[in-house]
Amino acid sequence: FPPAAPARAPPPPAHDPFHPEPSALADDVSALSVDTFAAPPPAAPVRVDASEEMVLGDAKFDALAVGAAPGADRAKGVLYEDPHVAVAIEHDYRGSEGRVTVRIANKAGAPLDSLKSELDAAETGLRHEFGPLSSTTLAPGEAAAQLLMLECMRPFDSTAALVVSFVSQGVPYEVKLALPTVFTKFLEPVQLSPNVFVQRWATLGAPGLEHMATFAASAGPATAAFAKTRLVELVRVAVVDGVDDGGGTIMSGATALRTGTVNAGGEKISVGCLVRLEMNEAAGAFRLTVRTAVPHVSTALSEAIQKLL
Repeated sequence: FPPAAPARAPPPPAHDPFHPEPSALADDVSALSVDTFAAPPPAAPVRVDASEEMVLGDAKFDALAVGAAPGADRAKGVLYEDPHVAVAIEHDYRGSEGRVTVRIANKAGAPLDSLKSELDAAETGLRHEFGPLSSTTLAPGEAAAQLLMLECMRPFDSTAALVVSFVSQGVPYEVKLALPTVFTKFLEPVQLSPNVFVQRWATLGAPGLEHMATFAASAGPATAAFAKTRLVELVRVAVVDGVDDGGGTIMSGATALRTGTVNAGGEKISVGCLVRLEMNEAAGAFRLTVRTAVPHVSTALSEAIQKLL
C-alpha cells in the first residue's frame, strides 16, 4: 500500500467564530465603541436662581438693600448661604458711584475649585468693573474677596444679579443672587428753601410725573417723628421746613438720583425727586405723593418709601 497521506485539518466552517475572515474581524473591531473605555461623562451643572425670591421678600437682602428692620446693618452682612457657600457683602455709595466688596466662603467639607463671580446688570444699566478674585480655590473654611465698582448711569427700578460659580467634588454649581444695590443707594439729600420747593413742585405737576398712594402704617405710628427718621436715614430725603405743614401732619422733602451720564456741558445728570407725605395718626395711615421728571422713578421711589412706613 502506498504511504498514507498526512492528515489535514478540516477547513473551518464558514462562520467559525475562532477563525473569522479578515474582513469580518475588521468589522467586529470597528463595531466596538470607544465609549466603552472612556471616562464617565461630566456631572450636569447644578443651577440655583434665588434672585427673584430674594427681591420679593428675603430678610438678608432687605437688610442690606434698605435696612429698615430693627438692628439691620445696611453697610455689611451675609447676603446668602447654603451647604456649600456663604456670600457676604460690604458696600458704600457716594453720589453715582458704589464700591462693593464680595466675600465668598467655603462651607463645604471639600475644596471648591474654579471659583468665579460675575455681574448680570440686566435692565439696571449699571456700569461695573470686577477686580480680580483673591483666590479661585478654597479649602474648607477659607474665603476669597473681590472688589466690584459700580456706577449708576440712568434711573432704574430693577436689580442686578450676582452670579457665583464653582466646582465641588467634580460637580459644577452656579448660584444667581439679587445684588442689594437698589436705586435708592444713589440718592443724595437736596437742601431746598420753602419757596424753591414750591416752585419745583409746580413745575413737576404735568400728567404722568406724579405718583400718589394712600396706605396703612405698617412699620410704626403715622407720626411726623417716626416718618422723618425713616425718610432721612433710609431714603436720604432732606426735609424742607417752612412749607405748609398742616399743623404738623404734612412733611415735604427733596432728594436727587445721581447718575454718571453727562450732559452736553459735561456735567453729570441728576434726577430731582420731591416728596410730600401726609400723616393721619388717628387712622394710622399715610398719603404719599412723589414727583420727578421720570415717571418710573416716581413710582419706584413711592414704593420704596411705602415699604419703610
